[in-house]
Amino acid sequence: MATGIDMAGNGEGKGDGNPVKLDMGGAWNDAMALLSANFGVIATVVGLFYFLPQFAVALLAPEMSQTATTDLPPDASPEMVMEALNATFQEAYADNWPYLLLTVIFGYVGALAVLALLRRGGNPTVGEALKAGIFGAPSYFATQVLFAIGAGLAIGLPVALVAAFAPVAAAVLAFLLVVVLVYAAFKLILIPAVIGIEGALNPIAIIARSWRLTKGNTLRLFVFLLLLFIVITIITVIVSLVFGLVFAAMGDEVARIGSGFVGALANAATGAIYLTVLAAIHRQLSGGGSEVAETFE
Repeated sequence: MATGIDMAGNGEGKGDGNPVKLDMGGAWNDAMALLSANFGVIATVVGLFYFLPQFAVALLAPEMSQTATTDLPPDASPEMVMEALNATFQEAYADNWPYLLLTVIFGYVGALAVLALLRRGGNPTVGEALKAGIFGAPSYFATQVLFAIGAGLAIGLPVALVAAFAPVAAAVLAFLLVVVLVYAAFKLILIPAVIGIEGALNPIAIIARSWRLTKGNTLRLFVFLLLLFIVITIITVIVSLVFGLVFAAMGDEVARIGSGFVGALANAATGAIYLTVLAAIHRQLSGGGSEVAETFE
């Protein structure tokens, strides 16, 4: 497994020194071609690392999906409802953090394994892809920790200093810094692709690589992924409501299990689509072109 960034076929742009402009329509078509050509192996990995862990959490820790506030009076204010919901979530997370931690770890490994399966010309086996996911997961986690530390320092420290003298100015500053943070998050959106597809393991180099690849495309990435999120969310809500009504008619226990099943399946499907979209975006921005279907036929 490569530990650096300079791998064949993964140079930035197309050799002319100019950043590649993301073709959103082409990226979507490429993602669907990737998903169609590799559906079996992607479904297997996503099923093992996304669906099963999340379905298990739904069965073992059903309170994670409960937002009931039955102790509140009928005329409770929105603030009281939010406080009750926060208390419910905090208690649920405190009681079930081991399950959630395992779900996150499985998600990291599964995501990187799927992306490793989509390496151009590498044709790794499922076993090799899983190995890449296992070895890449610590690097993926390290990049998230570095980002969290950087975000905390970039927002928390300046806002705390300004708040001591001008609370209103601190609120404005906090908003501006959050905007900058969102910008940085989309600059680093290709971190899992750099690890899974390119095989990079150095967290600093991974962050730098994603930052370079997304140069000149941050707004396009934001719009593309926002639209994708909206469409997927709408479909998920509709499907969940339909099946929720069906399961509810069969009793509370069936409704609980059915809701957990549908939720886990929806998350797995969303993960598969998102990861193939990331692979397609990475291919475009790294100069790989959009000849996806030919590669995987």
